[in-house]
Amino acid sequence: MDSFMEALLSEKTDKIPEEYDWFAPLIGDWDFEYHDGYHTDTLRTVKGEWIFRRVLNGAGIEDLFICPSRETMRSDPQPDGEYGMAIRMFNAKEKCYDMTYTCEKYMTRLRFVKDSGKLIGTVLDDPFQKWIFSDIQAESFHWQNVTVLENGEWQVNSNVYAKRRK
Repeated sequence: MDSFMEALLSEKTDKIPEEYDWFAPLIGDWDFEYHDGYHTDTLRTVKGEWIFRRVLNGAGIEDLFICPSRETMRSDPQPDGEYGMAIRMFNAKEKCYDMTYTCEKYMTRLRFVKDSGKLIGTVLDDPFQKWIFSDIQAESFHWQNVTVLENGEWQVNSNVYAKRRK
């Protein structure tokens, strides 16, 4: 491993208190199905992969979001596919996580809180946009991109159903 990777990747430390180590169950390698197109005439399912690691001396969790997956991107290319990464750092003062996600097409910042077992990320530039991790189990999790409508209802834009890679 080169010195950059050695400095980036880390083990658990006391920088994130146990009761706030919400993303720990996601650390590892995941395969998923991405579903969208709910509000169009064309529903779509794309295979992808999501990789989570502890970083920066245990102070953060980084992930790589790859959709379509490296295995399928040639056979099933997607014009709006993403090869992105996120860094989330525990904010001890606010008892939440601050996150930045970036890919080739855009960058966004979110703040994650835990509510009723769900990790709810609010897009800071558009609080009506949410990213939600739920049903987090040892071998699976669910993620959603939602829009909060004017009437307060949540409209699901996309779903990810992930299974831990064996």
